[in-house]
Amino acid sequence: MKFTTLENKVAIVTGGAQGLGKGIVDCLARDGADIAIVDINGDGARKAADEVKATGRKTLAVEADLTRNDQVERAVKEVLDFFGGIDILVNNAGGYPGMSSLSERGMRIADRGEDEWDGCYDINLKTTVLMCRAVIPHLVARKSGKIVNISSASATSPSGTLVCYATMKAGIVHYSRMLSRDLAGDNINVNCVLPGIIFTPLWERGGAELSKNIPGAENWTPREFFEKTLVPGVPLGREQTAEDIGNAVAFFVSEEAKNITGQSMNVDGGMSFV
Repeated sequence: MKFTTLENKVAIVTGGAQGLGKGIVDCLARDGADIAIVDINGDGARKAADEVKATGRKTLAVEADLTRNDQVERAVKEVLDFFGGIDILVNNAGGYPGMSSLSERGMRIADRGEDEWDGCYDINLKTTVLMCRAVIPHLVARKSGKIVNISSASATSPSGTLVCYATMKAGIVHYSRMLSRDLAGDNINVNCVLPGIIFTPLWERGGAELSKNIPGAENWTPREFFEKTLVPGVPLGREQTAEDIGNAVAFFVSEEAKNITGQSMNVDGGMSFV
């Protein structure tokens, strides 16, 4: 479905250089938005921006470490200087630092180290909060705007392996709800998308670690691990795609969703009901 209300809207997508973020970028551009791709991977952001530009949309690539407030403020200023305004913010940047910890399946939650907790906070919840802080004043000044924060299906599913990541993603869900109430009077919608299992570069790296402690899986490729251990747990029997998430985001930022705020949408093939 193509939403026609994104023409000439300016969207910032963090972590939009590849994987899930690139799927969001492509869907918003498809529906008419101009895109600023803000990513720590500058080369990847520029490559993604060039691909979008080839479709006729105006694009900007900004290299920035969004765990640092000075770089967040600089990135937002670059976007404002280039486009003249911001209509949409999609906080997609995130991940799991220290992939080797994923293979420690027997580790108790209380034994998870400070570095792991801090790392998951920094690149998931902190990046979302800092970007919102930098962008919201500009949306408030215009009395209009859309914010979509990307969480994860793991936010609502207890996981001893992904506990640090899942906790921060759960924080994003609650932060989005509180933010939606705070900004409703300024005509700003805030919603959240919870993706299921998607074979992104993050999952590819994670799969290589997770397979280490599973008997018989030591020699599986990340793709084999994904298909044999994760996809069978999806009620619909198929993996999700970056485009699936991009379509959900495109809906939330469209005029068709003007009266939807403070909501969380699971795009996980039914996993949230298991």
